[in-house]
Amino acid sequence: MSIEHRYRTRRASDIEVQILYRNRRFRSARGRNLSDQGMYLEVSNLTLPTGTLVVLEVRDMDRDWRIPAIVVHQDNAGIGVMFRDTHPDLLQSSAESLMPPMPHTAFDAQAGSGLSAV
Repeated sequence: MSIEHRYRTRRASDIEVQILYRNRRFRSARGRNLSDQGMYLEVSNLTLPTGTLVVLEVRDMDRDWRIPAIVVHQDNAGIGVMFRDTHPDLLQSSAESLMPPMPHTAFDAQAGSGLSAV
């Protein structure tokens, strides 16, 4: 069962994200479906249980971000994380380099196939 609830706009994205776990760089991932509340991280061979606390390092638009987050779901392709605090400034600064907002029907189709994005 997922603990996430999406209420905000999500944008398709392709950004490099470093996942820190217990204050160490743990894994590189690709950030997808970014919102001001979280994102889906595409990464293979990763097991982080729901509820695991991580820190995400993101460099976007010449700015460095360190974002505390919690794992809210995982599947074979990656993990969904929810940010501890909202980050509208990350979404806003990335808006110029990201694709337009994704239609809700795309998320409905993903949810039906067992995949979901934050």
